[in-house]
Amino acid sequence: MAGNSLSKIEVGKRLVRLRNLERLHKKQGVTILRLRKENSALKAEVVTLKGVVAMQQRTIEDLKLQIAELRTIVFGRKRVPTEHDDDRDVPPQPHAPRRKESYKRKIPDSAEVTDTKEYPILHCTGCGGTFSERDHVTVFVEDIPLPQKKTVEKHVIAKGYCDSCRKWSAGAPLPVAPVVLGANVKRYVAYLSVICRQSYAQIQDVLRETYDFSLSQGEIAKILEKEGVRLLPEYERLKARIRGEPSLHLDETGWNLLIGDGYRRYAWTMVGGESADAVFTLGKTRGKGNATDLLGDSQAVVVSDDYGAYRNLKQPHQLCCTHPHRKLRDLAQSSDMNSALHDHCARAYSAFAAIYADIETARTSKTPQQRYDALHERLQSFALPHHSDPAKLSRVKTQVSKRTAEYLTCLKFPGVAPDNNAAERSLRHLVLKRKISFGSFSEKTADTLAVLLSVLLSWKRRGELRGYLMGV
Repeated sequence: MAGNSLSKIEVGKRLVRLRNLERLHKKQGVTILRLRKENSALKAEVVTLKGVVAMQQRTIEDLKLQIAELRTIVFGRKRVPTEHDDDRDVPPQPHAPRRKESYKRKIPDSAEVTDTKEYPILHCTGCGGTFSERDHVTVFVEDIPLPQKKTVEKHVIAKGYCDSCRKWSAGAPLPVAPVVLGANVKRYVAYLSVICRQSYAQIQDVLRETYDFSLSQGEIAKILEKEGVRLLPEYERLKARIRGEPSLHLDETGWNLLIGDGYRRYAWTMVGGESADAVFTLGKTRGKGNATDLLGDSQAVVVSDDYGAYRNLKQPHQLCCTHPHRKLRDLAQSSDMNSALHDHCARAYSAFAAIYADIETARTSKTPQQRYDALHERLQSFALPHHSDPAKLSRVKTQVSKRTAEYLTCLKFPGVAPDNNAAERSLRHLVLKRKISFGSFSEKTADTLAVLLSVLLSWKRRGELRGYLMGV
């Protein structure tokens, strides 16, 4: 035992070492506890940051989709060729060849012939000899007179003063000025402004170059105003006919006033579900009252988009299926998403497209209401939220989920369309005119244009516009 004993010096060293180890152990215990707390905090922060990154990623995806939509609005759609274009299984279908007759103009009716010219020939133009056989070829030359000279009628109106009545009498109504405009030029100015969408300056050029006819812009404005007043009764009759149809379509688009209160103004249209006739109001607000004024006492089914002004109308309501279908199609065709998200959006688009097609099939069947419950359930199933839904898809699903029944109103009322395409088509002419004129000068000119647009475009659709130009 004596050989294994430790010296006092060695014992002292080991005691010092032990004290150091105890002190270090205690210090390290504090450090470990601090590191554990720090590690727990970092783990919680990582979880939080993962959520933030996921939210930011969803926001980025949504913003990329919005930028793609804005790019489409500004620059239009452009198809980008892909590497698979040359590997299609189905070759493109060849175009059917046109018949030779399709390149030839139709032979005019005899009533259309305004003049006949004959070209006789007595001798051969080559040798001067006589002909053994004779024949003729009839050719029609269609043309228009340019420039066309204006007509000026001089009216000499006799008048006399009666001593008994103490008033003047005239052989015809006396105009307010010695030179007045005829009915033809008034109708033609309305045609150029409304149907041809020409500006006042363009109308001046057409009349000056083709008819040697001068008009000031003030005279053009006055002509349009008087034509609007003259056609106002037809505008009211047109509105009443549309209100009496089983269904009608409502839509709106921007239409500013150059002189006004500075607020953004809109144009509204109401289109008949059967006749496709349309009436317009221009320079209005976007409030619900404009839709109510257009509808009046109508009990027709209203077809529209999901704008809030239509949600509390008293009439039965059919929501446009094309709007969500179009949004989902744009999502499915977008190249601004990762592949997994793109595939998810493509499946959602396919699901809704199949439902939309079945709604259209059921609507035209003999018993559409028998398919109502099944289609209602499919729409609700489509609208169930999914963790992979981008913001745009989530908004579409929320919209469908909240108003599922109103996408199927067309199955309960015969003859009701499941889309609002009729109203959108009626606004195309107005949108093109807006790009030229930028709106109306004032509320008065906007009301005049609304009457002229409604009446003349409806006559044009029916093929009656030529009768208007002829004064029939």
